[in-house]
Amino acid sequence: MKLPDPRLSRAVLIGTSQYDIENLPNLPTVANNLAAIKEALCDHNIWGLPPQHCRVIREPAEIPQMIDPVIKASEEATDTLIIYFAGHGLAGPDLGELFLALTKSDDDPRRVSFTSVAYDHIRRAIIHGNAKRKIAILDCCYSGRAIRSMSSTDTISAQANIEGTCVITSAAKDKLSLAPPGELYTTFTAELINILQNGIEGQPKRLTINNIYNHIHSALRSKTAPLPQIQNRNTAGQLEIINNRAVVSQNETPPGYGPVPGIEIGTEFPDRKALHKANVHRPLQAGICGTQRNGGAESIVVSGGYKDDKDYGDVIIYTGHGGRDPNTGHQIADQHESDPGNSALIASQMSRLPVRVIRGSEAGTEYSPSQGYSYDGLFIVADHWSTIGEDNYRILQFRLEALNEDSGSKALDEYESGGSKDTQAHLAPNRWEQVSRGIYQDRKLAEYVKKAHDHECQICGIALETIGGLRYAETSHIRGLGIPHNGPDTRDNILCLCPNHRMLFEYGAVVVDEKLQVVDQITGEIIDDLRMNNKHRVSQDHLRYHRELHQRASSNPYVSPI
Repeated sequence: MKLPDPRLSRAVLIGTSQYDIENLPNLPTVANNLAAIKEALCDHNIWGLPPQHCRVIREPAEIPQMIDPVIKASEEATDTLIIYFAGHGLAGPDLGELFLALTKSDDDPRRVSFTSVAYDHIRRAIIHGNAKRKIAILDCCYSGRAIRSMSSTDTISAQANIEGTCVITSAAKDKLSLAPPGELYTTFTAELINILQNGIEGQPKRLTINNIYNHIHSALRSKTAPLPQIQNRNTAGQLEIINNRAVVSQNETPPGYGPVPGIEIGTEFPDRKALHKANVHRPLQAGICGTQRNGGAESIVVSGGYKDDKDYGDVIIYTGHGGRDPNTGHQIADQHESDPGNSALIASQMSRLPVRVIRGSEAGTEYSPSQGYSYDGLFIVADHWSTIGEDNYRILQFRLEALNEDSGSKALDEYESGGSKDTQAHLAPNRWEQVSRGIYQDRKLAEYVKKAHDHECQICGIALETIGGLRYAETSHIRGLGIPHNGPDTRDNILCLCPNHRMLFEYGAVVVDEKLQVVDQITGEIIDDLRMNNKHRVSQDHLRYHRELHQRASSNPYVSPI
């Protein structure tokens, strides 16, 4: 039996940790619950739910903020729907009623039904959905307990009269569901997260809901903690919902892409053999691991082998492979896109698969370890180009940007964005669009250029038209923004292009010559003249920069990486 199809499934994770009234103490661990559960559900080694299918609702203040995402997800999901709630649970004025607290909830029984979300409304939203299987997990508190405890009633399960549904609650009636101060997660959810991340020893390769519940029940019983409850309808508890990480980690090689289980950022290794043994970087000598065919590079080592490398912390300008004399360290020949390592990095730019970055002490930068090697997290390949290196040979360079927040340098963010991260975080999204780490473009400039050409591509003249008569085009900066290009966000540095020609232009498959003719670099043929008008002119200097950046060696025709 296969796991539920992630593409046809949805999850809504709801958490309320901050409250406006003193009678409802804050529950800071709830925020950690949400982050860890989403990370686990979206992990391909656990389930692989696409991030856009896993909605996180933090600190809902009004009833629609909690209800609407549940309704939307129940309409979209046709395979499996998961609804999770953590926060205070409130008793309603009528016997057996359960309400889920909002940040503005009032625990006064006379007001609770007007300031909180009735669980029955959640139930109804699920009932009228399209999912074949529905899972509700409720880790909720009750009334005015101190921060160290949360209460829940077993009426949750009693209310869960939903066909094909499994409902798990954190505690029975009048029992506490603990949230001890200083802990990372609430007590019940901590056991759930442990199973998601580490699996269950001695269980099958795929875990059912019943497997998960029974293990949580046993673990909490051994800790004399409140015991959870479960109610299944139509064998929903027998659904295989996740991969058992305990089995995967024992019997399978860790995945080629992404983090290696058990290896934290900053982990140091004495030598390349240790990197190989830990599956962090498998080659014992090559600096690039991975292939174009499989989607790109899995990992790279930044160890100072190429003098043109630049390390800014959360951005690395990495020199490609080839043409270097191993004895002198000097470049003695041009580099080419067809080199397996280089084509793998180009493929990474297209696939957007993350690349593990390992720094070696030989690089001698402020980010290098004092000895050996250190695993410094996941990066994406954001851009690549060719240039003449310090030894006067053609080299390929790749801009890698960190995905993890704690790997970077504040100085780079300030250099590229013109201000601190805190300042940039408050930019108006209707005016500024983030195009890269710490780099923003002015939306109004892009809109001006598109309107100047009536949304027609400056290369092919085509304008995409949608139903209703709306015209669509994209823009591309001729000289890239940010390090190392440092191009300006100005009209004369922007082209209006269709999606196809935007990609070809940004990857250097087409360039514009000094006569403003568009040249296909694969065939060498002239495609057309670049379309210009009096409303919008482009800079010859920027076009020259782009042309020289993507120059191709005559003996090395461009090879598409995918």
